Amino acid sequence: MKFLHQKFQAKKKEIVEVRLDKPARVKFMTASEFKRYTGARTHTFFGGHFDAGTVRFVLPFDSVWTAVVEKGTLSNPVNVKASVKLLPPDRSAMSSVALDAPAHVRAQVLLEVTEALTGDGNEG
Repeated sequence: MKFLHQKFQAKKKEIVEVRLDKPARVKFMTASEFKRYTGARTHTFFGGHFDAGTVRFVLPFDSVWTAVVEKGTLSNPVNVKASVKLLPPDRSAMSSVALDAPAHVRAQVLLEVTEALTGDGNEG
């Protein structure tokens, strides 16, 4: 499998921003999981399949992180172009949700966005 990747040292709550010119699977993983990924072994990651445009991921903890953009499969390659940059923490930034994320994950994010926009959170 062909893929694009970018590795960086990052802190909790920093934001990884990936810009895609075509829909693609984007994976965010630690250095140890990336080593497992490149060895074609079982690995864990954050992310999923995203439409073209901007994907943002708020880092959950300090680590050496790798952003991976998969270029399709061996039988169906995709010529995708991507750029990655690390942004400082931003309280108002929301993480993007993968198109193939489970329904309960998409529902939770929708609820959080609605509360943030309407101010219906537990403030007071």
